Amino acid sequence: MSRPEIAKLARLLGEPVSRFDYLVGLSAEDIRAIRTRATEVLFGGNKALFDRIALASRLVPAALTAAIAQRTFGPLLSARVASALDPTRAIDLVSRLPVTFLADVAAELDPRRIAPVLAVLPVDKVIQVGTELANRQDHITMGRFVGDLPAPTLRALVTSLDEESLLHTAIYTDNPARLPDLFALIPDTRLPAVATTIASTALIDDLLPLLTHLDHPSQSRLATALRDLPPTQRHHLSDVAQALGVLESLGPIGSALA
Repeated sequence: MSRPEIAKLARLLGEPVSRFDYLVGLSAEDIRAIRTRATEVLFGGNKALFDRIALASRLVPAALTAAIAQRTFGPLLSARVASALDPTRAIDLVSRLPVTFLADVAAELDPRRIAPVLAVLPVDKVIQVGTELANRQDHITMGRFVGDLPAPTLRALVTSLDEESLLHTAIYTDNPARLPDLFALIPDTRLPAVATTIASTALIDDLLPLLTHLDHPSQSRLATALRDLPPTQRHHLSDVAQALGVLESLGPIGSALA
């Protein structure tokens, strides 16, 4: 599971993923620690400046601040300032900014630093931005946010995304412990499509270890759908899981692949 972490690190630093190929031998936990430290440096290094800009923004109308954010600050600086904004002010600005710009800003944000804003963002606005990110196939940004979304917003997002987008987003989550909650929101009628997508995606090596984070009820639900796959697909998934050393940790899923 180091490849998703390398991709997130590359995104944070604005570099091609290939530049970090030398990190492949490290564990996902070690790469995540590097990314966490880099995030602290990038967001904390000029915190006083961002705080002053956020404070100054209160002195001008929100409409003018939104225009300045788009035309002068751009997505990167706007993301840094967003972490210093009062949630009420942030929500006001979000309502005045186009979805495309908000998606650009989201790619530069640290979700942990805007958790109070995420908790009160209108659901429809989150879905609009999520849809834009999905259309861009920016699953990295989406994955980093799903672990921090309130339950009603997460439910709406799961409903709005197709199976491939859901699985790709899950790969890049920063909070695997939230995966059972996410999976519980997927209705049984969608599970056959989820199983087919798992079997046919090129990201099997990243997906199968992720399924070990599901709780037993979730693994049982998915196992039912996986049993209906053609034998060749089930055996392939079993072989990959065995090679990755996760077959025994998949519980009912492992039995379904036999």
